[in-house]
Order: sequence, then C-alpha cells, then structure tokens
Amino acid sequence: MGRWIRSLFLLLAAGGILLVPEAAAMRQAVEPGDHGSIVLSVQSTPDALYRSEAGTELSAGRLFGSSVHRKAAFFPFTDTVVKVRERGGERIYPVSPAGEIYDSMEHEVIRPDESHRKELVRKIKALRQKHYGELVSWNDAQKEIPRLARFEVLDLQTGLTFRVQRRAGRQHADVQPLTKKDTEVMKTIYGGKWSWDRRAVLVRFNGKSYAASMNGMPHGGDGIPENGFSGHSCIHFAGSTTHKSRSKDTVHQFMVHRAAGQADSFAGQASPQELADLVVAAVHQHDDALLDLLVRSHNRGLLQELKRDSRSFVSVRRLSEWEPEDAGKPELEYAYEIPAELAFEEKGERPRKAICRFGFIRASLYDPWELTRFQYPEPDRPGKRSESGRDTR
Repeated sequence: MGRWIRSLFLLLAAGGILLVPEAAAMRQAVEPGDHGSIVLSVQSTPDALYRSEAGTELSAGRLFGSSVHRKAAFFPFTDTVVKVRERGGERIYPVSPAGEIYDSMEHEVIRPDESHRKELVRKIKALRQKHYGELVSWNDAQKEIPRLARFEVLDLQTGLTFRVQRRAGRQHADVQPLTKKDTEVMKTIYGGKWSWDRRAVLVRFNGKSYAASMNGMPHGGDGIPENGFSGHSCIHFAGSTTHKSRSKDTVHQFMVHRAAGQADSFAGQASPQELADLVVAAVHQHDDALLDLLVRSHNRGLLQELKRDSRSFVSVRRLSEWEPEDAGKPELEYAYEIPAELAFEEKGERPRKAICRFGFIRASLYDPWELTRFQYPEPDRPGKRSESGRDTR
C-alpha cells in the first residue's frame, strides 16, 4: 500500500507541495449522483509511511453535488487529501485547510457549499492536530520534559517509535535510547547507518505530542552504556540552538516546523541564507519534498535537475560562514545572490570543495523568496579534497 500511495503524488504547487493523484488521467470527474464515502488523510510528505486518516459522514454526492468550480493556474500547498472510496476503487483529491478541493486534470478548484465546506474544515483541523505535534519553545519544552525524563520518539517519515531518556543539554535535549532494542529501531529509521541528518519527529510525553527534530549520530557523553549506543544524540525544539555555536540550526528548525505541520510557513518566511541552507540539506538528504517546497512550479527544470543530481551526492556541506551584515541586506532587495563554499562527496569520486552560487528573487517585500538558481561545478570538474570536519550538533 505504501508504494502505491507514494506513486500517486507529484508537485504542481507554486511555493509548496501539492499532492496529486498520478492515476487522475484515467478517472472521470465525480458526478453529483455518486455516493462514495469520504475519508481524509494527512501525511507530512508525499512518501511518508506514517499517515493519519479519519472517516466523515459526508458522501461524494453531498460534497461535490452543490459545489462551485473555477479554473486555477496553480494550487497552494497542502498535506491533506480527500479519498473518495467506492465499490470500484478509490479516487484521491488534494484539499486545502480552507476546505477547497483540487482537481489537477481539469485544473480546477472545487469549493463545496458553505455548510459542507465548514464541516470539512472542522474535520481537517482535527485530523491535522492529531497527526502533528505542538510547536513549543525550547524554554517551555525543557520545563515540560525535565532531565532524566523518559519519553517516546515517533519518526514522522517511517512511523517507527523508540524510547529515550533526556540526559542533559542546556541549548537542546541530549538524549539516549533506553535499550538495545530502542537503539536498533533508531538505526533502522536512519537506514542502518548513523547520520547527522535531521528528521522531523514527535516527542510524546505525559499524554502530549511536541514537534521536534532529531539527528542520528552518537557523540559525547554516555550515561546508559548497556543500550548499544555509544554516546548521546540531540533533539531540538522551536528556538533551540547548538551547543557549540549557540545559534539556531536552520535545518533542525525547519524539521521542527514540519513536525508541527508548518513546513510551508517556515519556508515562506525564511531568509535567502536560511533557504540556501535548506537547499543544501535537501540535496544532501535526498529530500524531494523539501525541494518541492523550495522551487516554484514555473521553474520545473531547476527542480528536476536538483532531484536528479542529488542522487549522485553522498554528502554536501556548507563550509563558509554567512557574513553578519548579510542578514539585513536582503530587506531592500528583490533579487539576491549568495556565494558559498560547499564540500561535495560524490559516488565514486574524490571529495572536493567548490564555490557555489544561490540565486533568489521575490515579487515584493511581502512575498517569500524564491530559489531561481543553484550553480555548482559539474561532477567531472576537478576539485580539491574536502577537509574532514564534524557537523554541528
């Protein structure tokens, strides 16, 4: 089922991820007389195995029968779909939090009548609250989850869970798996190999779910030596920082917001420097959903190129530091270019360093920045071996 669901989705949204059925070309539009049952489904990314579903009392006839259709050039971000289940199978339509349904084949937005739309909105809100975690600041999180507290971590991509204990950490939570079994589950989440990659997770403690981000690399002190995990790993919450730099890690903060169901909001408010870091992370972690969120629909060539090229990279890291004065400079700009030194490691190639350039534009001071260019050396271009270094925690 997971493989079939993943094949249903592709991006059509400007500035966001739109879930659209690949099989839509083979189906007819729902007619007012249809009586299929309506099921809502939420996933943080199109290929996430973990999803939440809820049935409704609405039928296809009630929902679509008195709706208003209008043409649309593009559709906004959504992580929720309406599934119309009938005897002959299942049809899937993306739906916005405002209760507007999208038909990608007809390029239409379908708005149900007000009573049915409001009922749909209420169901969507309840389901998303169930699926995602509460966005809580680190100051509040460390009070809610004291040191030595034991809690469950749920990975939003795989749906796997494991137990940890908070051992230390002033800027974020330093945690360790409780048992060897918990360690095995955590390593499975990371594909059987420890990694600094950031992942959106839910922290479940005392009946509550909090939005968070974890990495999967054992390091530092070890307070539970019998768990098969040599050291601890890190869990970040909204506003938490790294121990070394005392600064917020952009990718951790994005994953926290993804775990809260606010990935599009975070990307829409990000600075060019933050977006550049997210581009690097998306390519490094082969995160197609994040690339879909960062590259607009009219720049499909760049999006497909980034997805294709990211498959050849084993590792991509930013080496250069952002200049402090750059932080305020884009406020008066509508086009912005950032050079950055990156370290690349490609399959079958020597590691190398290169200066890459990110290009961004925006329509006004009130619009989000849009990635329009990511220029980097071709794989066969000679380069220097990258310096070894540890990722920030």
